[in-house]
Amino acid sequence: MHRTQIYLHDALYDSLKVRSRSVGVSISELIRRTLEKDMQKDPVADARAYFSRLKPLESFADVDSQDYVRAIRSSTTFSIAVPAFPTGSRG
Repeated sequence: MHRTQIYLHDALYDSLKVRSRSVGVSISELIRRTLEKDMQKDPVADARAYFSRLKPLESFADVDSQDYVRAIRSSTTFSIAVPAFPTGSRG
């Protein structure tokens, strides 16, 4: 095992103290566990899982997106408030 030194912001250090007490391990052990857990992650698999959750809903599978947006835009009305120019003399 290697010894190392790191600098932590006060808020992070305080959070580590609280968590280490609640888990019943030292701050060093908590940091080791957290790093080991993070190092085991597969970023490519995480990205695939994220984007697979973004697949369109089945209810929209047969909807043409451009037609859908056009329909929304045509049925939506809004007004743009144009500021009035001040009356009176210039300069």
